[in-house]
Amino acid sequence: MKNFLIFIFILLQSINVYSQTDCVITHYSSEDGLSENTVMDILQDKKGNLWFSTWNGINKFDGYSFHTYKGFLDNDIALTNNRVDCMELDKYGYIWMLTYDERAFRFDPRTEIFESVPNYGDTEVHIPITKIKNLPNGNVWLLSENRGAIRVKTDSISKELSTEYYSSGSEKFPVSSVFNVYQTGENEWVLSDNGLACFKKSTNNPEVVFRSVEQPKTIRNIQA
Repeated sequence: MKNFLIFIFILLQSINVYSQTDCVITHYSSEDGLSENTVMDILQDKKGNLWFSTWNGINKFDGYSFHTYKGFLDNDIALTNNRVDCMELDKYGYIWMLTYDERAFRFDPRTEIFESVPNYGDTEVHIPITKIKNLPNGNVWLLSENRGAIRVKTDSISKELSTEYYSSGSEKFPVSSVFNVYQTGENEWVLSDNGLACFKKSTNNPEVVFRSVEQPKTIRNIQA
């Protein structure tokens, strides 16, 4: 009986070892072409390329080598700061990124063009962006800690952008802070210091579900 139990134990151990998936770990650093060793964020695009945001630009990795994108005085890249803290991939394949100087950019991997959002060439007011919320319907929200939020729509054909800014002085949706944005169906739900609002499809005028009277910052998340 004892020998039989030993046989069963060895058999189970063999099955356990056999069932484990082989894993290969490869270390990449600036010596392999990465522009900087401090990586802030990673995403994978629809073609399978990996993108790394670092303290010195963003890097595309195709499985063989790195290609770096960063702003210089003598190139056309519109980045105002090469430290990119986070990235988001939208419905149309654009990469949205947030730089250290609190500015948002949309990057087109197909044309390799960076676009500042909003376009500060049209305004002297700089709105510090602290968070990017990418929704399944293609809309992107740029959140500011205490300066409201910007709702960005992408035209499905031309891919041109249109923006709507909501702040404390906005008549449509007066807010100072937007804590979270969530999409259910075709509706966008926005949790702010002025309560909860619902943006229905193809409208910039939200329907306010409830308004916050006091202590608006006690609720921070929207649950699915």
